Amino acid sequence: MLVNLVPINSQLIRLQEIPATFFQNIEAAIAFDDNLFPAWTETAFAGTDLKAKFKTIYDKYKLIPSLAYRQIIIDAFTHNNQIENLCRNQAGVLCIPLTDLDASIQTEIDTTFLYLYNTAINYHGFTDFVVDNLRDAINRFITTNRIQVCPLCGLEGYTNLEGQSRIALDHWLCKDIFSVTAVNFENLIPIGDKCNGRPAKGAKNILIDALGNRIAAFYPFANHHSISTTFTFIHEPTITPITDADWNLNVSPFEAIEQNLFDSWNSIFNIEVRYQDYFRQVILPLWENDYKTFIEDAGIGHANDVAELRVKFGIWKGSFPSKARSGAILYKAFLDNMINNASEAYLYSLCENFRR
Repeated sequence: MLVNLVPINSQLIRLQEIPATFFQNIEAAIAFDDNLFPAWTETAFAGTDLKAKFKTIYDKYKLIPSLAYRQIIIDAFTHNNQIENLCRNQAGVLCIPLTDLDASIQTEIDTTFLYLYNTAINYHGFTDFVVDNLRDAINRFITTNRIQVCPLCGLEGYTNLEGQSRIALDHWLCKDIFSVTAVNFENLIPIGDKCNGRPAKGAKNILIDALGNRIAAFYPFANHHSISTTFTFIHEPTITPITDADWNLNVSPFEAIEQNLFDSWNSIFNIEVRYQDYFRQVILPLWENDYKTFIEDAGIGHANDVAELRVKFGIWKGSFPSKARSGAILYKAFLDNMINNASEAYLYSLCENFRR
């Protein structure tokens, strides 16, 4: 909900052609042969286990006597790969988890699609064939979207440097539940480590609420109008320690019509819990030292009066680029309050303290 994102631009998306061709042709096939795969498959994956993995699916599929049960498998691939439509809860698009498939074939499907994601997508023959790799594709995503912080939370850094593990690719529809989406790039979102793991997104089924009801879910590649973040002091700081009762943080969708998407995003990433704790641990105890460091580094000097302090707070606020600095959206909300709502007495006391 923070920024509108342009999806990954990569020829690695061609990997999805393999399962798409396979499931399009499997019902009519009378033998397991090259007609089940795109013509380029042998060029990119010669000498690998890729076709052998798909043969395990083919063999189990052909042993299922019921056409209706076989059709569920085809529908699972066709419908589950309509990622944005599933997130919209679009009528007629079915949500079919792995556990709804015939029990005899679940392991083979899960294993094969994990192979595609964990092994095939990085295989040198394939990356040479498409002239791309995941690290370079993620770097282009970062450059295209002009982001240096996680675009899902805004709280953590977002660098994809050589010599360290690459940024995580999150499966928006969890691959443990929707295995057939494992290499669909509409379902792969570069995401910060803290958002990717538990207790944030982890392996949540984002299409189901806590009561087990099917819902419309936030989708990072769908356009939205972001959020509004407001901070206020209920009781302005004194010499006593600041408690949660002394301040309030309100986070809401910028457009009320997007409340359901906001609720989904908030739930998926534990946003309000994390934002509240960012204020507790980072902004409230550290902001004064951060401000002093800023004015010293910027060479703009201490404010002589309240009016000048408000101006300098405005300058400081401008140094928090939303796409490039962790916590910028929260610092800006804090400084908006200091500039527009803080009392003259509180600001005067700050002026005096900063000059010491």
